[in-house]
Amino acid sequence: MIRTISKGAAAATLGLALVLTGVNGANAVDAPSTSETPAPVAKVAKKDKAAIDAYKLAKADYQVAITAFKAAKQEFEVQKAAHKLAMDELKPALTAYASAKKVIGQTFSSAMQAAKATFDMAVAGEVTAEQKLAAKSAFEQARTTATAARTAALSALGTAPVKPAAPVKPTKPVKPSRP
Repeated sequence: MIRTISKGAAAATLGLALVLTGVNGANAVDAPSTSETPAPVAKVAKKDKAAIDAYKLAKADYQVAITAFKAAKQEFEVQKAAHKLAMDELKPALTAYASAKKVIGQTFSSAMQAAKATFDMAVAGEVTAEQKLAAKSAFEQARTTATAARTAALSALGTAPVKPAAPVKPTKPVKPSRP
């Protein structure tokens, strides 16, 4: 019990000492270290009717802009749902286009590999210059045919389906500052 009283007395003495002592100005951290003075801030007098009227007008415009923003936000949500639906409908078409294009590429590749294998077989071993020339012209003919077939298939396939443009999210208006 005596300990509690002595601790309480010590705390009271410390608190009284802190209250009664002043804070030295040299210990202040906020004091500027140079002789520069901060730039004066324009203050609006309480009776500055022009600034108050301008603020009221800006506030009224802000309220109108907020109402328009809320309507635009609802329209954005509708457009976003429509865009998602359009993308869901477009996904199978994009997949079909990609697979058809892949098949065309694989067909071209297999035709070129067959032409290359035929050319390699024709020039293997001891062959004359005329035989090499004939094998080369047969390879060039096969390459031209494969390229024409690929070009025709890609033309028949057409262009890739176009993704719809994503809707643009409306921007929230900035609240005017009080004078």
